[in-house]
Amino acid sequence: MSPAAQTVSMLLADARLPSGGHAHSAGMEPAIVGGLPMTDVLPFLIGRARTTTLVEAGTAVVARHLTLSGDLDCEPGELGRTMTAVERAWAARTPSPAMRDASRVLGRGYLRLATRVWPASVPLQRARARQDAPPRAVVMGMIAAAAGLGADDLVRLTVYDEAHSAAAAVLKLEPRDPVDPIVWVLETCASVEHLVPMIAELTHPDAIPAAGAPQAEGWAEAHALLTQRLFRA
Repeated sequence: MSPAAQTVSMLLADARLPSGGHAHSAGMEPAIVGGLPMTDVLPFLIGRARTTTLVEAGTAVVARHLTLSGDLDCEPGELGRTMTAVERAWAARTPSPAMRDASRVLGRGYLRLATRVWPASVPLQRARARQDAPPRAVVMGMIAAAAGLGADDLVRLTVYDEAHSAAAAVLKLEPRDPVDPIVWVLETCASVEHLVPMIAELTHPDAIPAAGAPQAEGWAEAHALLTQRLFRA
């Protein structure tokens, strides 16, 4: 029995996945350690949503499209070459090695869940069999294809997940009224809602947005060198 797409969407939107919310702060800890004042958390979340998160969302949408349109009976390498193009496009738009590494760790965690829920999915099983896990966005696209999740909902899910993970991390890093992060997440998602239809229509790796966030990338690289930290990234 397969779970409904709406149920899968709610599950994936939980910031505790795939590792209980203990390993990934969506860039929030690197930013705070790097000097981001709490008064700038909301602008930081909105800025991330309009740049690196759109790269993630676009990558997920294209991965979903190619998974749905690919011949699942092809030789193992054929679909892999298609997804390789998506991964290369994502990597070219994610210059920080620390951010790429964190994304692949998350991707491995999501694959562990996905191959249990959809054991008959050939793309998911092949992805998990790889030595190097695909980035989280590619795995999310594959999961959306397996679950019947629409492209629009996938974009919203990606934006929400990034914002919620970062906002939830604030409560561990700088305890405050828990209502504040909820407001931040709602405002962040609303700030890019007008872009959802455009991102949802993407079908080719070259069309994935290429907006960057150099300051966040710098914080991520500095954070990766720390010996004491609550989150991996």
